[in-house]
Amino acid sequence: MMEKDYRGPFSRMGEGLVEKYIEDLKKELEQKPNDPELHFKLGVAYVRLKKIDEARNVYKKLKNMDTKLAKELLDIIYEV
Repeated sequence: MMEKDYRGPFSRMGEGLVEKYIEDLKKELEQKPNDPELHFKLGVAYVRLKKIDEARNVYKKLKNMDTKLAKELLDIIYEV
């Protein structure tokens, strides 16, 4: 049986895709810096990579834009 946090080749491929997704979101945010949906997606992507400090920074920005999405992101951050 595999360990829960197994880091096999498929896991690393998935992480690479999430990192690319983060890059794309950041580029989109340059064009739409006040888009709460983009910030939310960025925060979730950071959580997926276990970059919790970055996700918290996104939360801090998001809570001033959309309190509902900010709460949802906070819930996701602390589920980790």
